[in-house]
Amino acid sequence: MLNKKLIPMVLIFLLSITSVSIAQTEDIKDYSVQKGDTLWDISEKQLNDSFLWPKVWKENPEIANPDKLKPGQTIRIPLYLLKKEARQEEPAIETVIEKEQEMELPAPPIMTAAPARIKPLVDANLFISSGYISESVLEIGRITGSPSGKKLLGTLDMVFIKTAGPVKSGDRFYLIRKGPLLRHPVRKNPVGYLVEIAGVAEVEKFEHGEAYAKILKTYSEISAGDILDTYTRMNPPVVSKPYRKPDLRGYIIAARQLRMNNGTFDIVYIDKGKKDGLEAGDLLKTVDVSGNHKITNGIIQIINVNDTTAVAVARESSDSITRGNLVTKAE
Repeated sequence: MLNKKLIPMVLIFLLSITSVSIAQTEDIKDYSVQKGDTLWDISEKQLNDSFLWPKVWKENPEIANPDKLKPGQTIRIPLYLLKKEARQEEPAIETVIEKEQEMELPAPPIMTAAPARIKPLVDANLFISSGYISESVLEIGRITGSPSGKKLLGTLDMVFIKTAGPVKSGDRFYLIRKGPLLRHPVRKNPVGYLVEIAGVAEVEKFEHGEAYAKILKTYSEISAGDILDTYTRMNPPVVSKPYRKPDLRGYIIAARQLRMNNGTFDIVYIDKGKKDGLEAGDLLKTVDVSGNHKITNGIIQIINVNDTTAVAVARESSDSITRGNLVTKAE
C-alpha cells in the first residue's frame, strides 16, 4: 500500500507533468495545409510575419520543400514565436511621481511636435527578396556544396563557394537564382530573366584550397548551384504622400516565384521603367482583359525601377492579379 505521506508528493508531481504538457500544447498549433499554401503564406496568416517561415520549417523537418506542400498535410505552428513578438511590443511601465504640495514647480517647457517620420514603402526583407528582371545575369561565383551535405540550406549554414576572382574573409555576396527567360505576354518578345535573391553569405575561412562562407540571411531555400552576385546595401525607398499616379499603359510580365494568382502584398513585375517616367512610390491600376469585359482588379505601387522594367507590390486586390493584366493610370 502507498505510504500516506507520499500521496501529496505524487499528486504534486502529476500536476506538474500535466501543466508542462498543457503549456507545450498551447505553444504548438496543428495546421492543415490548404491547396496552394507555402510556408511563406502560412507564416503570414498564422504568425503575422512571412519571414518567420524558416523557424516554422525548423519545427517541421520532414518538409522537403517549403514551397511545395501537400494539401491536407498537418504541420506544426510554433505559436511561442507570436507570443515572443507580443512581449517585445509591450510598452514599458511608466513610473508615476506624486507632486509635492509645498514645492512650486517650474513652468513646463514649450514642446514642439517632432516631424512625422515617413516609413519606407515596404519592409527591407520584402524589398530585397522581391528580386528584379534583367536582360543578362553576371555570374561571379557559385555555391558548390556544403560541409553538412544538406541539399536545402538556411541561415547560419556553411557552404563551399567557388569564385571567378580572389576573395577574402569578410567579403559578402547575394545568393541569387536565375529564372527562365520571360517573354512579353502580348508582344511575345524576350523581356529578360527573372532574378530571385535567396539570401546573403559572407566568406569566413579557407581550408584545403576551398573557400567557406556562412549564410547570414535567408529569403528562400538555398542550395548548391545558386549564383553569387555582388553585395551592395539595399534600402527600401522612402516616398512622401501624395503618391504620383502617372498616365501610362503597360502589362504585368510575371509575379514573384512565377505565381499565377496574386493578392495584396504580393510582388509583380511590369514592362515599364525609368525610360517611361516611372518612379518609386507611383500608384497604378491593374485590369483583367482576358474576358469579354475589362475588369479592374487591383492597385499596385512601384518599389523598384530599372530602365525598362519595374517591381511593384499589390496594395489592393478585388480579384487575382496575374500575368497579362493591363497596367494603367490609377483613379
